[in-house]
Amino acid sequence: MQEINLIEKAVNILNEQTRLNAIYQAETEEEGVTADAIITIPNTGINLLVVCKKWLSRAWTTALPYPVENVEHETIIISDYINPNIAEELKEKGCYFLDTVGNAYINKPPIYIDIQGKKLSKPHKDILQIQQAGKAFQPKGMLVIFMLLTQKELVNQPLRTIAEQAEVALGTVKQVIDDLIYQGFVLEKSKKNKVLINKAQLLEKWLEAYPINIQAKQALELYTINDLALLTALELKPYKALWGGEVAAEQYTHHLTPKDLFIYVSAEHKNNLLRAGRLRKIAVNEQPIYRVILAEPFIDIAKLKGMKADLVHPLLVYANLVTSNEPRNMATAKRLYEQYLA
Repeated sequence: MQEINLIEKAVNILNEQTRLNAIYQAETEEEGVTADAIITIPNTGINLLVVCKKWLSRAWTTALPYPVENVEHETIIISDYINPNIAEELKEKGCYFLDTVGNAYINKPPIYIDIQGKKLSKPHKDILQIQQAGKAFQPKGMLVIFMLLTQKELVNQPLRTIAEQAEVALGTVKQVIDDLIYQGFVLEKSKKNKVLINKAQLLEKWLEAYPINIQAKQALELYTINDLALLTALELKPYKALWGGEVAAEQYTHHLTPKDLFIYVSAEHKNNLLRAGRLRKIAVNEQPIYRVILAEPFIDIAKLKGMKADLVHPLLVYANLVTSNEPRNMATAKRLYEQYLA
């Protein structure tokens, strides 16, 4: 069905441009002939067997057994779009073609058609926005949103600057910003004046996607300690590490006694931190008083840094708390939100 729709569209475009009134039928009546359809041009005696290829590759066209006069049945290739390079190669081989944007080549007297250079039309902006809906909350988009929420001035920086900060491709940033505009989280007052709006709802949606699109993709390792005071007194800067979770929440709000200790540290510096903090793996069947979770940063750790030394940004601490499934963390999460994120 898709092939017939493609053939019909290409033939209709050909007729609009040439008024040839070409017609097609989906089945060929000639025994032993295999084709997707046959095109007939009235009053010319021209019948062309159709080979339908939705995506036309250079490798496929290079392997074609043309020129046309060397084959028993004259054939025309129909595709969604035939770019100029492939069109020229087909023409040199004497191979006829049509596509759905109007490019065509037929050289069979009394008909000569050579239409090239037609380009694919770009979808309307509204259609593009619909197609891109949800890009913002995919893994790469989540990084962009994190940087926008933690650096308020970033939304008005060039896309390239945002891409560098979020460590994603330039095209990803464009899609994410367009999606945020479409979903009502970025107000575009002018090309150089954007405002992040509805931030509470944006944070809520980001948090919904956080466990799957960030947390689940992190490398996490579980340890314990014999000396809590030694670890909590340890300066993390030499190890390029930062506190998250309950320790960071306590230091931001002074409202929680940490039980699970969450540290962001890269694999490069992890072993040094293990030695300095005297961390050890949890033994089989051990029920430790304190659990220490080491997490690989999902972005350069300097970009996770918060308002206080050795702590990640309150936004990330908040995410750690609300996704911890620990009821005792919820009251602290509320305080953290009211003091730093509201």
